[in-house]
Amino acid sequence: MLDERPTRGFSIGMAALVEDLAADAAGPDERAERGWAGSESDLARAARLKQTLALRQARKGRLGQACVTVEGVVRIYRRLARHEPTRYHGELALALSCWGLWASRRGQREQARAALADSVALYRELRDRCGRLRVMRRIQLAVGLAVALSNLGLAHSDLGEHEAAVEAAEESVLILRGLRRHNPLYRMLARNDPTAFEHCMATSVNNLGLVLAGQGRFTVACRLAEETAEIYRRLAAMAPVVYESELARALHNFGVAAAEVGRLDAALAATQEAVYLHRCVVPVDPVGHRQYLGQALCSFAQVRVACGRDLPEALAAAEEAVALHEELTAEHPQAFSGDLHAAYRTVCQVRAALGRSGRRDGKDPGTGPDA
Repeated sequence: MLDERPTRGFSIGMAALVEDLAADAAGPDERAERGWAGSESDLARAARLKQTLALRQARKGRLGQACVTVEGVVRIYRRLARHEPTRYHGELALALSCWGLWASRRGQREQARAALADSVALYRELRDRCGRLRVMRRIQLAVGLAVALSNLGLAHSDLGEHEAAVEAAEESVLILRGLRRHNPLYRMLARNDPTAFEHCMATSVNNLGLVLAGQGRFTVACRLAEETAEIYRRLAAMAPVVYESELARALHNFGVAAAEVGRLDAALAATQEAVYLHRCVVPVDPVGHRQYLGQALCSFAQVRVACGRDLPEALAAAEEAVALHEELTAEHPQAFSGDLHAAYRTVCQVRAALGRSGRRDGKDPGTGPDA
């Protein structure tokens, strides 16, 4: 039974039934293609309600359910767009973008890349066909394209397609910087609602930094990570409940990049603050919160190994990360096994560093409390 409140006149449960019956009815002739469960307006309303359900599921950390739900949304809009592409391609592009993002977070990399590539193609076509006088609509489409490109860049990077990853992520940042620089209406909207527009920019800059870090281009990645953290610090000052978790993740990324370029004091401070913030925020998404805290704990430990400082605290953090990722991997092995292996490696690195430190101090590393 759905735990969501029914929508007046047309429930989310009925929306799912309409779409499922219509899918079952699909066949070679036009009558079967339109489905047995209702009119075109019924299907469109079903898609909107299922999209709402998918967003609620994703916000609660139920990404598997969200992917299944939004896949149904995509099926509906694909069917509707065959008859009225101008009317439904925008909704289809948004649904594909959400599907790709959530699939990526679940480790479904090829599915994520395919959905996001389709979304980018639709947004690009819609933007190019939009009239120059429809300024607001062009801004909406450009921002949608930038978001889809940014996530597509990460999807390419996850698959080792580095050239395509950089191309997509760089285009995303260029679109948003171009809007800020050349579009007065965009600047006015950003001043009136800084959280929404700055959040898009921060996400785009952050993802480009991650893509470049994956290629070993740490100097540029560090600069972008620092810019991301500065944006999220401003946003967290305005809306701490919403953006402190984003700030924590940005500080984690900055700490990792700063360590790579030798800014060890900045790396120590950033990773410590990241762990502190992750512990303080209320976990709206429990699965995501445990994953991000585990990753932050690993980085906290790795930076301290690089600096040769606070090694007992580093070992405690790495062992806590292992415990978190073991729980997650038991629940979702495909999505979290990589994080678990990284946590195991971090524990080994810290113990090796403690052993070296013990030998320098003339102590037997096998007699310590962590042996």
